[in-house]
Amino acid sequence: MSDLFSMGNEKTQSRQTSARGWLARGLTLIDAYPLYGLALILVLAITVSVALNLAHLPPAANAGENDTWWAIALNLIHGHGYSLCLTSYFPFCGPANQVTAAREPLPVLLFAGVAFLSGESLWAAAAVELIIYLAILIVIYFLTREWSNPRAALLAALLWAIYVPAIELIPQVSGDLLAALLVSVGMLFTLRARQKRRLRDWFIVGASFGLAAISRSGTLVIAAVVIGGVVLESWRHRFSPREIMAPALILSSLIILLMSPWLVRNKIVFGRPILGSSLIGYNLYRQNYMLGTGNYFHYVGSKEGDAAIQALLARRTDLSGMENEAQMDLVYRGEALRIIRAHPVQYGLLSAFRFLPLWFNWGYLEAYGRRVNRYDAAIMLFQGILLILALVGSWRNIQRSWPLWASILVFSLTYMALISRLLYLMPVMPLVLSLSAAGGNKLLENLLPAEPKSAS
Repeated sequence: MSDLFSMGNEKTQSRQTSARGWLARGLTLIDAYPLYGLALILVLAITVSVALNLAHLPPAANAGENDTWWAIALNLIHGHGYSLCLTSYFPFCGPANQVTAAREPLPVLLFAGVAFLSGESLWAAAAVELIIYLAILIVIYFLTREWSNPRAALLAALLWAIYVPAIELIPQVSGDLLAALLVSVGMLFTLRARQKRRLRDWFIVGASFGLAAISRSGTLVIAAVVIGGVVLESWRHRFSPREIMAPALILSSLIILLMSPWLVRNKIVFGRPILGSSLIGYNLYRQNYMLGTGNYFHYVGSKEGDAAIQALLARRTDLSGMENEAQMDLVYRGEALRIIRAHPVQYGLLSAFRFLPLWFNWGYLEAYGRRVNRYDAAIMLFQGILLILALVGSWRNIQRSWPLWASILVFSLTYMALISRLLYLMPVMPLVLSLSAAGGNKLLENLLPAEPKSAS
């Protein structure tokens, strides 16, 4: 009997050794031809994204965020200016009061050009989003290769190729994929600039982060993290004052320069320079109005949000009914800050709770009357796996990868203080996948057979 058991164990060990051998040979082949691997992953990404979107998510005017970004783009080319009227956000907008700053300008201008050249084709807009999505895949590869290795870089590209939340954005006109691309480019050249100390790399970083800020204004905190971190890192390495301050001055100047037209435009049309989006005050009020009640640990959906706004308008009898977006933004902010100051502990707890909807869409679907199905649960599970692997990848490379994990951390905390759902994490998801790939690659290495020790 013992012989039978030993024979069974030997067969199991033999199969495991064989599997590990095949894995080792496969990875060796990948290491030898990484660009061929990248080309295959690009083909996979095109196949998956086109198949999924053609079958389930064809472009439509009412899909996703097309009712805002695409609507503003169409108003531009129709001669109506940079305008939008959504009374659920700004109840007093109308024909004479619909100048907007609800969406950042760079994606709107890009897709206004696409609409003009294509005869307002949403399919053309989706094609541009597909190109941006594929460009992110390539940048993720080089970003991960810059701080890790080619094997992890290919794994990062593969993760992006099958990352469904990003694929679902392709038929939608928005600033999320564009911001993700610009943040990824900025981070790639941040890593290069830290190593080679070339001024031209810092100029590319500044331009990328500046353009990202006028695509999704929340990415401005990433630029702040990089500027502060690079100054601190240079000071620790005892660089000269010029070497310490030059990157910070280049980045700050370029970001301010690229954001200035938007600030000036808003100052002219609204009377004050709105930095990012005029929706910040609205979101701050909507997601925190219920502080002080017994039921505040939840995402506030549109139906509940509309009721909260109507109650606010009924209470604020001092409003004239002619307030523009900037004026209503101040009203929302003032009311939200008053509630937060009255309930600071609850606000802190709710902000911590918002980690769940930000990373997993936890409670977001239910807020809109949808039940979580297997598809949604699979995305949540995948997000959890990515997060765990990213923590592993960060822990193994804390010093080299700090621009990535520090940016993800601060970006997450910023949105947790305001409003959270998985969509808003998209600009930093390429950075998450880069760290996840490094963690996953470490696990793969542990599965490989140990290298034989040389005889001494």
